[in-house]
Amino acid sequence: MITIENLIINTNAFFELYWNPKNGEIPKWAKHWDFNGTIPNNDKQGCYALFKDNEIVYIGVGIGKGSDKYENNGLGYRLKRYFKVNNNTEICLNKYEPTDNWREITTIKTIGFPKEHYCLAAALEIYLINKLNPERNKNHKK
Repeated sequence: MITIENLIINTNAFFELYWNPKNGEIPKWAKHWDFNGTIPNNDKQGCYALFKDNEIVYIGVGIGKGSDKYENNGLGYRLKRYFKVNNNTEICLNKYEPTDNWREITTIKTIGFPKEHYCLAAALEIYLINKLNPERNKNHKK
């Protein structure tokens, strides 16, 4: 099982290899988003991890450029494919819920990058997929 501890250890290893201290503070994973409120780092480009309870099942990247007032909002735009508005609040009080294809997802974690270093998010995604091998990442399987 791939846990948050595995994610943190491997993210730290990535930054030891590839982050230049001149870039400023090293990006950190935000708290879990449980389909309520605003997605952490929704206004940045970066990576995300989809969790089924305590297990990471998918790692992705949101580095789209966006446009107008949402410029560089890659994570917010990309994560919209994994959730929808919850129309049945009698059963579940969350404002959002996973889409049907991702019904097992319970939380999402994000890590946002400064806009001038967003390209490192793509490298982090590939690095983490290769190290952790999440079950739903098919394009980067070894």
